[in-house]
Amino acid sequence: MKKLFIIIIIFISFQTWAKADDIRDFQIGGISIGDSLLDYFTEEEINNASDNSYDATKFITRTFLLKGSYIYDFIQISFKPSEKKIIHGINGVVDYENNFQQCHKPMKKIVSELTSLFPSAKKKDWGKYKFSKGHYFPITFDLNDLSRAMVACYNWNEESNTIDSLKVTLYSEEYQIHLSKQDQ
Repeated sequence: MKKLFIIIIIFISFQTWAKADDIRDFQIGGISIGDSLLDYFTEEEINNASDNSYDATKFITRTFLLKGSYIYDFIQISFKPSEKKIIHGINGVVDYENNFQQCHKPMKKIVSELTSLFPSAKKKDWGKYKFSKGHYFPITFDLNDLSRAMVACYNWNEESNTIDSLKVTLYSEEYQIHLSKQDQ
């Protein structure tokens, strides 16, 4: 029941995006690309959040557990250490512990909504994409300014000790370029 409620709220939050023409106009958990992380968290909360950075000299990624009535179980926010915590990447994550197959239904609905919200975006369904700790099913929406929105269901190996999840992601152009270089 909790997952159904979360899905409904995710769709309602997408409705506010309908007139936006820039990735910075969109929100995940009320947070947008280009915002200052300090508008949402204190310096202490940022420093105490778990660090998931690939290359902390260019971008830092922090994970914030959310409590209460949030749509997401946690969010991951990426920012450049050289800037005053300006947000370049946001991942909203909904856990599907021991229930990976249930992730696909809300993912399809979110993809449908994003398709109508981004009619000129280049949409790509990557299919099953394997990595060392499992696999995932990403669908990306590349906007004209090279920013990206993505939805994906993640199925992690038991050894990874990570819960299966649905991720809704926004990346600035600069962060998207940085990530694409990491994948090469």
